[in-house]
Amino acid sequence: MSDGYTALDAVYAAARWGWYIAAFLVLGAGSYAPFLLRTRSHLHSFEPEFRADLARRAAGIGFGAALALVVFSFIRLYLQARTLIDPTEPVSRELIGAVAASDWGHGWVRQAIVAGISGLAFGAARSGSRLGWIFGVVAGGGLGIVAGMTGHAATAKSGSFGWLLDAGHVWAGGLWLGGLAVLLIAGLSACRRLPDEQRALAIRSMVADFSRRALIVAPLTVALGVWLAARYLGWGFPLQLFSSRYGVLLFIKISALAVVGGIGAYNWRVVQPGLVSLSGERRLRRSGAVELIFGAVLILATAVLVALPLPGDEM
Repeated sequence: MSDGYTALDAVYAAARWGWYIAAFLVLGAGSYAPFLLRTRSHLHSFEPEFRADLARRAAGIGFGAALALVVFSFIRLYLQARTLIDPTEPVSRELIGAVAASDWGHGWVRQAIVAGISGLAFGAARSGSRLGWIFGVVAGGGLGIVAGMTGHAATAKSGSFGWLLDAGHVWAGGLWLGGLAVLLIAGLSACRRLPDEQRALAIRSMVADFSRRALIVAPLTVALGVWLAARYLGWGFPLQLFSSRYGVLLFIKISALAVVGGIGAYNWRVVQPGLVSLSGERRLRRSGAVELIFGAVLILATAVLVALPLPGDEM
């Protein structure tokens, strides 16, 4: 992060934002693997064509997100090199190689490799490959591990096994927000081909399955995030929220998280019981979209936070 906040910083943050959104979508798509969904929901009782269409749509989201991850990984590598030289200087191949050979560069390379594996896996899963789905799920788990290799989790301040806390934070957040996005995009779209009565039943089954998972991963996302914040700033970090740029961004992230959690609770207690008619489906689409918008704000705050110096480390 340069002194002040430059246009290059903003572009770099946008690239990280895109990477995190794509990573969450990969994790969300993996949670809809047919062999996982079959053990959690009643969708196995629906016609095979519907289940195949749902799996194909979810795999398509995972495939597109994985390709985006590869692109964003290389964009971030280029932008990192760009920050090391004068704005008038060209970025040379030698500089790119030097950045890639650094400790953080190794993190970007690993992120690109895991993203590439995800793309290949979900590409196969789109054709119904069970092995493709298995590798897609495993690669999604790998994304959580490599995500922190270019942020604060890779520093000494994260403490012992800080990378594992960060990985858990990414996994839980991806299964929560990424799973919701796949539900709204792939799940509801696949239900359109069903008769109205079966459509309502399928939607209720998918939402009930997601809600059961969200009741676990949403609090886990919050708990791990608080634990990481305490590792970086100390357990008195709430008193530091307005004493630095990092603290202000952390406050914005916490605020967005509170809104997302509140909308999620509304969906669970109000929207889900009303999914007995098409009007309930429309309400789900609206409230789910609002939840994802605030989720995107939360991820944007995260994308900026990971590059901001921690309080006391400012130059």
